[in-house]
Amino acid sequence: MSLSYQALRRGALIGALAGLSAAGLLSPTLSQAAEVHHAGDISYLCGGVGQGSLKALQARAPEFNLGFWMVEGPQGAYLADVPIHVMQHGKTVAQFTAGGPLCYLKAPAGRYTIVGLHKQQERKIEMQTGNKNAYLRW
Repeated sequence: MSLSYQALRRGALIGALAGLSAAGLLSPTLSQAAEVHHAGDISYLCGGVGQGSLKALQARAPEFNLGFWMVEGPQGAYLADVPIHVMQHGKTVAQFTAGGPLCYLKAPAGRYTIVGLHKQQERKIEMQTGNKNAYLRW
């Protein structure tokens, strides 16, 4: 009898978690990964926390023409909640907080400087549209 009761409890818990996940309450990073944001002439999509979110984000890569990762330390630990400034010709053309370690941008053709701030340390990378594999590394 207790085995059946445990199975019922386990099934109820799985069902409840599935409902929370479907409602977007359990995994906000996955739902954020599907949402494209806009800042000026630039559209961006950031996320990749968790295997499912990362795969969903990477599946959308063809929609964008810039991509970069934010990592820390020698092992390349993923970072999230990093303030980002996208600059062109010395002017900020977009700014946002990256919700995950991978960001894709759709920007007018050209050269950009991506600036990130983590633990009061700034990092910059220069990128040309078409590059989707750059790293901001702390």
